[in-house]
Amino acid sequence: MTRKLTVAALATFFVATAAMHPAAAAPASPSDAQVAPGQWEVARVRCADILNAADDDRATVVMFYYGYLAAQYGIKVIDVAKIADNIQKVMHQCEAKPTMTVPEAFRAALAPHRKKARG
Repeated sequence: MTRKLTVAALATFFVATAAMHPAAAAPASPSDAQVAPGQWEVARVRCADILNAADDDRATVVMFYYGYLAAQYGIKVIDVAKIADNIQKVMHQCEAKPTMTVPEAFRAALAPHRKKARG
């Protein structure tokens, strides 16, 4: 049952990600996150890097970050029904701020909204 849910969630995610055509992507240029051919410093990858990537590459990279950042924050349960919506929020954040790093975009897009403290 879990495998069926995971496959369905991933299929939904890939369809949603492939359908996004980044209109606000910055012009393609060498990334400062690429430290060697085929090697990237994970914390320095910018939104423009994934916005300028091919659809398949973008889907792979975003899914990598979804899992990577969940592990960084100690998240042990992921609601697969929310993956596509969460990824869409991150991609909108990236389109709005292409110079933002991908981890920053995830935090900005998915951070819980905090209520203002009453003074």
